[in-house]
Amino acid sequence: MSNEKKESGKKKQDQEKHDWNDKANEIWLAGLGALSAVEEEGSKLFKSLVERGTTYEKKRKEQMDKLWKEVSDKYEKAEDKFEDSFDKAEERIENRMKSIISGLGIPSRKEIQDLSNKVDALNKKIDQIKEKQAAKGRGSGKKAK
Repeated sequence: MSNEKKESGKKKQDQEKHDWNDKANEIWLAGLGALSAVEEEGSKLFKSLVERGTTYEKKRKEQMDKLWKEVSDKYEKAEDKFEDSFDKAEERIENRMKSIISGLGIPSRKEIQDLSNKVDALNKKIDQIKEKQAAKGRGSGKKAK
């Protein structure tokens, strides 16, 4: 019986060893399965996040474009109003300055230019008269000699 006990004990040890090997193998396979699931789900999650990000980016870009257009339009309107107001103010100031200058009896730029042109014309006439007189004087001086 001792052989039978030994064989029975050996079979029991072999069975336990086999059970442990099977359990270790199952644990190993479960770990590999978990890794595979994480890779697969991770890829799916990554793709899903990329799609959501693309949609989000497009939506935000459209919102930013709309906002930029609104701001640009408001800026242009404000700029136009400012230019109109500035032009009107400039015109009013110019008219007031002309009125003040005129009221003080100070000639305008145009009046000064007109006067300057008349003085130039008079100077030319005087020079012509002087030339005529000089020519007459030379002519009469020749006769006297």
